[in-house]
Amino acid sequence: MRRFLSFPFLLLFCIGCFEYEETILFRKANSGTVELAYIVPLKKDSTESLIKFLPTDRVTIENKIKSKSNVILVLKDFTFRELEKTEIFDPFFKRKGKVTYKIDFEDPSHLEGILLGNFAAKSKGKSISVKREFPNLTDAIIQESSVGEKKIITETSRLLKEGKIQFRVLFPKDSECTSTRGFIGLGNVLYTFPLQDTLENPETKSWEYKIRFF
Repeated sequence: MRRFLSFPFLLLFCIGCFEYEETILFRKANSGTVELAYIVPLKKDSTESLIKFLPTDRVTIENKIKSKSNVILVLKDFTFRELEKTEIFDPFFKRKGKVTYKIDFEDPSHLEGILLGNFAAKSKGKSISVKREFPNLTDAIIQESSVGEKKIITETSRLLKEGKIQFRVLFPKDSECTSTRGFIGLGNVLYTFPLQDTLENPETKSWEYKIRFF
C-alpha cells in the first residue's frame, strides 16, 4: 500500500468551490473503471496546476500510471478546460482548470498509489474488500513543502468551510455490499467526505467496504 501525499495539499485549496469527484465502477470479474473529475487552481502564466499531485496535463497523468510496473491501466477520455471568469467565485485564485478522465483496470489492487489517500484492495473468490485511509494535515507534511506552498497553507487552511470530496462506488445490482461509511443503495455506495474534519480531528479517517458478486 502506497501513500498518496497529495491529499493534505488537496485540503488547502478548498475554499467553498473546491470540487473532487471519484467514481469506481466494479464489474463481476473484478475489473472496472475509475472516473475522476476535479477543479484546481492554475499558475499565473500557464495552465499547469498549483497542486502538484493533481495535474492538468495528460502526459503527467500517463507517466504516473506507467510508473507502476507490471500493471495494466488504460487512460481514456481525458479532458481539460480552463474555467470562465463567471465560473470562479474565489478571491484568492483567479484562474482554475477542470480535469476529467477515466482509467480502466483489470484488478482493483492496481489502483494502489493512484487514488487519493491510502487505497488497498483485496480480491478473494467472488468478493472484493477495499480499505481507504485519509491522513490529516500534519506538521511533517508542512515541513516537506516548499516556501511558497507553506505560505499558501498558512493563508488558506483557516478558510476551509464547506469543502467536500465525493466518492461513488458502482457495482452490479444483484451484488451484496457492506460499508463502514456513507449510504448504500441498490448497486452503489455514496460517501461524502467533509474536509473540515481533517483539520479538527487529529485521527486518520478510515473507510472500508466489501462487495460480494453473484
